[in-house]
Amino acid sequence: MELTYKSSKQENEVTQKYSDRRVIVTPPQQKGKQALLRVDLLDSYREFFGLKEIPFTISPNPKFFYFSRSHAEALNHIRYGIYEGLGFTMITGEPGTGKTILSRYFLSKAGDDLLITKISDPRFSQKELLLALLENLGMSGITQQDLSQRKLTQRLCDLLLSSYQKSKKVVLFLDEAQGMDSESLEGIRLLSNLETENHKLIQIVLLGQRELEEKLSEENLRQFDQRILVRYNLFPLELDEIQPYVEHQLKIAKAPSVEFSVQAINKIYEITRGLPRMINVLCERAMMSSFIENKKTIDVKNVLEGWDSLNGIKILEKTRL
Repeated sequence: MELTYKSSKQENEVTQKYSDRRVIVTPPQQKGKQALLRVDLLDSYREFFGLKEIPFTISPNPKFFYFSRSHAEALNHIRYGIYEGLGFTMITGEPGTGKTILSRYFLSKAGDDLLITKISDPRFSQKELLLALLENLGMSGITQQDLSQRKLTQRLCDLLLSSYQKSKKVVLFLDEAQGMDSESLEGIRLLSNLETENHKLIQIVLLGQRELEEKLSEENLRQFDQRILVRYNLFPLELDEIQPYVEHQLKIAKAPSVEFSVQAINKIYEITRGLPRMINVLCERAMMSSFIENKKTIDVKNVLEGWDSLNGIKILEKTRL
């Protein structure tokens, strides 16, 4: 049986002045108080930099996925665990390292030989998990009489066997898996018991923060922990990866005129410690600072101004390694 995975080219190759964009107005009903209104700020920002899309966003859009050394290795671990049929694969990492975008990239490139279900909030009962899987696998017409856990499990087993006979692998991705309680984890463990004599009928990928490892080390979860044969801890970007990462984001957003100085890149790494989510947040603020100054090269001053605006709400300090 030949298993396929769609690859990408990227994977194979691991002024108009806007000096015043704010208008101060005083509402008649609030004399003495000023309200700050931004007029077409985002449109002006896009036009100034020639952006087709916003390059630095915290939304996990898979087309912005960047193949850092660690992310490429994590992707290989996911593929290996699934295609070798090892049952469980676990990817852990600090908040903001890119676990969600990693899974979404994999899903966006998955071949027709994979039937994938992704659950972003894993806080469910065993019965809710079974119903979610049956629904995602196309099962309909479940009656009230079928709602016992035993009957739901049997129907799921029948569907998994049918998929196996069609040479299709069923894969369950569980994001934020550190949020699962003991009942949810037990439900996941029982799913892994669905197998033929030689093959697991469902492959399960756990993505979570480092707390997931701590939870699985508890005595009552030791049996579960022993079943996870493929594990990888996702790391932030290294210093030499920051410049290529920034250039990659700008290229995808079609922003060829934007440039970050070498000193700015070094300062970004110093502040964010390579966390992709925080790099995006800081770069967006630095670009806004540069935009207000009517220049397209982002320097250290712009990065520090961006950091200052973020530091007021402590967004980076809470997530730094």
